[in-house]
Amino acid sequence: MILCKYSTRTVLLLALTALPTWLMAEENNVQETSKESNGTSEELVLRSIMRELDENMREVVGAISREGWGQVAEIAPLIADHPEPPFTEKTRILRFLGADSARFVGHDRQVNEVAMEMGEKARQEDGEAVIEAFSRMQKHCLACHQEFKEGFRAHFYAE
Repeated sequence: MILCKYSTRTVLLLALTALPTWLMAEENNVQETSKESNGTSEELVLRSIMRELDENMREVVGAISREGWGQVAEIAPLIADHPEPPFTEKTRILRFLGADSARFVGHDRQVNEVAMEMGEKARQEDGEAVIEAFSRMQKHCLACHQEFKEGFRAHFYAE
């Protein structure tokens, strides 16, 4: 039996916060395969950015499970300072969002802030605080996805 210095609550929290990322990836894999086979709408650069963020989030989960705080500290800025879509795409997105643009940008800003905090806690090797920050970051991601994801799909990838 492997003994862990983290509480069962902490391990459960980590598992539950990783679940939305895993579910999103599984859903994207099914839908992307369908879109590719239909040859529909041109893909936004934002989608590739989201895929990269998903991969970074998965790497953080793995690093946390191994207590690889250095790796978490390296990945955190990749999440916080992720690439942005080209100007023309950003303009299309903001035009589509209209009055909701501020909330969309706000979600991104919150993810940025918490990712930087997570990186700092990882540099301090404070595992509990890293996991707590990761949980908050996932919650911000989930809130954004719940608010905007379906609208994006319907608008930018309508068949």
